[in-house]
Amino acid sequence: MEQIGKVGVRGIELEGKAAINDRVNLTLAYSYWMPKSARTEPTAISATGPRACRGIWHRPWLDYTVPGDGKRGDLTLGGGVRYIGQTYGDEANTVSVAAYTLVDAAVSYKVMPDVTFAVNATNLFDRKYVASSYFGTEYYGDRRKVVGTLKYSW
Repeated sequence: MEQIGKVGVRGIELEGKAAINDRVNLTLAYSYWMPKSARTEPTAISATGPRACRGIWHRPWLDYTVPGDGKRGDLTLGGGVRYIGQTYGDEANTVSVAAYTLVDAAVSYKVMPDVTFAVNATNLFDRKYVASSYFGTEYYGDRRKVVGTLKYSW
């Protein structure tokens, strides 16, 4: 592997949030990154000089809250999709990593006014995917992960 030195990134990140009504919230996020090495001379790997390409991310998320009725607290259900576009595993862009899509979900319950219990799951369907590749070595992404939290606010 060869050091490529300083890398600059140009791109755009956008996020929009909307409260559809008192119970439904929507978040849409989009990222497009184009990293490029500051070094322009050719290397043994690339005749045009090193270049890295990171790609596109889309992240929509929707949650719905069932309000409590005095006997029970608010219950919020949420879900979203993460799309990560095709990337490359070397600066010459010869090693391709395919795009992938993952599904995430969350449930939270307000046990008391100051206490909330939540369960979050990432990669809900336990999809096996290659997250990155560097010079022929593939690195797999995280498998399904479920995390529970109990939060007290004061």
